[in-house]
Amino acid sequence: MSTTSALGYRDDHLHLLGCAAARRSVDVSAATSIEELLATVRQAVRRRSAAALAARRQGGAVSAGDASHSWLRVWGYDDALLDERRHPTVAELDSVAAGYPAVLHHITGHVAVVNTAAGRALGLASGDVLVERHDVLAAVPRPDRAATVASVTDVLTELATAGISACTDATHTNDLAALELLAEAAAGAPSVDVTAMVGADRLDSLGDLTFGMTVPGPSAVSDEVGVRIGHAKVMPPHDDESAIAEMVATARACRFPVAIHAMDIDTLQASLDALEAHPPILDTARSAGSERIEPDRIEPDRIEHCALALPEQLDRIARLGVAVVTQPSFVTRREQKYRDQLSVTEQSWLWPLASLLRRGIRVTLSSDAPTVPPDPSEWIEAATSRTLAPAERIDSQTALRLCQVL
Repeated sequence: MSTTSALGYRDDHLHLLGCAAARRSVDVSAATSIEELLATVRQAVRRRSAAALAARRQGGAVSAGDASHSWLRVWGYDDALLDERRHPTVAELDSVAAGYPAVLHHITGHVAVVNTAAGRALGLASGDVLVERHDVLAAVPRPDRAATVASVTDVLTELATAGISACTDATHTNDLAALELLAEAAAGAPSVDVTAMVGADRLDSLGDLTFGMTVPGPSAVSDEVGVRIGHAKVMPPHDDESAIAEMVATARACRFPVAIHAMDIDTLQASLDALEAHPPILDTARSAGSERIEPDRIEPDRIEHCALALPEQLDRIARLGVAVVTQPSFVTRREQKYRDQLSVTEQSWLWPLASLLRRGIRVTLSSDAPTVPPDPSEWIEAATSRTLAPAERIDSQTALRLCQVL
């Protein structure tokens, strides 16, 4: 984290390693059908095969020393926006990429389709559609550290060019090793202040480091550049919302505020129950000798996304003093999906903004990149001119304030 930061925009929820990985992937985000998606992958396979053949003819090797080059990484599809309204199948992915282990990542990063070759390499009987199986996908070969660091530095440089001078990496798989890598990358783009969350189940990796401290970058570059340790990220298992309370309790034991991923009403309810059952623990070092800690001196817990929320849940968020970090672009980019899948009443509860602010809730806008581009002008446009649940629109000056560095 840089010691000084020029006034600019802040992207308070993105995924830097995910952005770097998306840059290295076959991009199918523009595909509107599975047929179009498969055609894009087929073309990429042909280009790769032609490059490998040319290298062999010249007596060289395409992938010497880096197993990641033998895999095909594809990114960016959204089943809800494809004509077929479904995930591609393993057989379909096999039909265009049978010669390579291939992983097709959903644009959100929470689902992946692996073809038969990739599935077997990962210890599965065949290919599969993997939901929140980061434990399995962690075995996919990755570029070496130097290449990854350079790619993340490029991402940070592009953020700076877009006027973003601070960002928060909200990746739930972050541990100390990930923070050290991000700190090394940040040393190459010191104009962007980087905060990184740590997975609530990975806090032990920090050792003596704790919330608010800085993981420094390479001292040879600068002792003043690194990554600030942010909230403990709570990613609820897709099949077990009861685990939220346990993860919040773990974070409290380590004296961390939490940031909980909540995209639906049930998950939000379980999150608020957990926050109520495990209130924040004041930092004894700050409170020693003081009879009272002012609320604005305590970093609030966060709800990430708050995509769907009942009015009474918003009241409860306000009472608990929880902040909301949200992504208004989703309501415009996925408008047709929401109109197709949600009732009119549910649509009125979708991606609240004005309702949060009326209750005095602290709100920050963000991108969730690489799912949505880190473009503050898009967030502001979505927040001010949304046609779905227009009662949640806010004015442009308020939207600007919600994504500026304070």
